[in-house]
Amino acid sequence: MSMPRPLLVAALLIAARIACRLDARPATIAEQREADARARMAGRRATDYALENIREEERAHIARELHDDLGQLLATLRVDMSLLMRQPVADEATRELLAGMDGRLLSAITSLRRIASNLRPHALDEGGLYFALQSLRHEFEERHGVACELVGREDELVLNDRYSTAIFRIVQESLTNIARHAQARRVRITLRRQRATLFLTIEDDGRGIAQADMEKPSSFGLLGMRERVWAIRGDISISGSCRGTKIEIHLPLPE
Repeated sequence: MSMPRPLLVAALLIAARIACRLDARPATIAEQREADARARMAGRRATDYALENIREEERAHIARELHDDLGQLLATLRVDMSLLMRQPVADEATRELLAGMDGRLLSAITSLRRIASNLRPHALDEGGLYFALQSLRHEFEERHGVACELVGREDELVLNDRYSTAIFRIVQESLTNIARHAQARRVRITLRRQRATLFLTIEDDGRGIAQADMEKPSSFGLLGMRERVWAIRGDISISGSCRGTKIEIHLPLPE
């Protein structure tokens, strides 16, 4: 007795799907484990990417609140203080007190701008990634007395906000680590775009990072850099020698 045609077609389709699934399965346990590891890594990177976006949005929100509310309040108080200092005061102690209050207000405004800038680099919004990196380089030289060179083309660094912020943070964290640990005299930051990939290299001539330092659980700076790179599906390698430390990063860019 022959099978009805609709049932035969259905049976053949089911058999074909089973065969495809069997063919798609890894041939060995090792391949299965490798596939599982790749899936876990992809899931972790997707999670890191989402969390980093949330963190950056929160930083930008707090920075705006600080600038718009607290910043304006402090600026208004300093204007009032300036007007008060112009009034005739016979008591020398009162004049000194007013002058001291004005100086502390100025310090508070400066600190507020620095904190807001760390939360959300204002230079990124003003002039884009290249301008922001130049500002970061100049600030690093002024604060630490270490020569810092930026090599890159402005037209190659016109990126969306997510990538611009990530690259800025990576360079910022690298310079912070150099200032704290490297004892370097020169730093060179190179950015080169080739088709849909951005190549970022950060080199210094300091004491060189040791392998043990890279593996320390307390190396939060290195861990943060790796997480930022992985969150945007990039690759990072860090090497150290007696001639200094070299960080090489490859970032795939959106088309």
